[in-house]
Amino acid sequence: MRRLWPLLVVAALAGTGGCSGATEDSAADGGTERFTQGGVSMEPAVKAGQVITVRTLKGGYKPTRGDVVLFHGDGPHWVNSSSPLLKRVVAVGGETVACCTVAGKVTVNGEPLDEPYVAEDAPLDVPPNPGSCEPRRFGPLTVPGDTVFVLGDNRARSNDSRCAGPVPVASVFAVMTTG
Repeated sequence: MRRLWPLLVVAALAGTGGCSGATEDSAADGGTERFTQGGVSMEPAVKAGQVITVRTLKGGYKPTRGDVVLFHGDGPHWVNSSSPLLKRVVAVGGETVACCTVAGKVTVNGEPLDEPYVAEDAPLDVPPNPGSCEPRRFGPLTVPGDTVFVLGDNRARSNDSRCAGPVPVASVFAVMTTG
């Protein structure tokens, strides 16, 4: 079993007998594993230290807006990129994402998203900065095919696609299950 121990984001809870609750449901489903959230970027949906169950992926992942995914962040803009990251998919390949409307909402294809899961949002009055995730404003950006645009639910304390760019779908290795 692959053991993952992050400094900031997510750690695998490794059992001596393998993954807890593993199943073989479909070609794209590799079973389930339990992970511990290591940071605050997904609060309040997933709190720091909270154990979550994820469905691991064996085959191709078909992204859906709203999925909470684990992925490997490649590149210099991902903090501690050797550790898996947990974020929410807000736009998929081919969609145009931006922030913000007059009301401060993220838009996809010009339509504002209803995001009741967002906790502490990033400030609106900070100018956009491609090297920093501090500003809430970004885009518009057309998400390239085979990538997803991900944001943390705690936008004021999340390193995400606002500064690191879209994530290749191939980097997503698990999707959080509900319940």
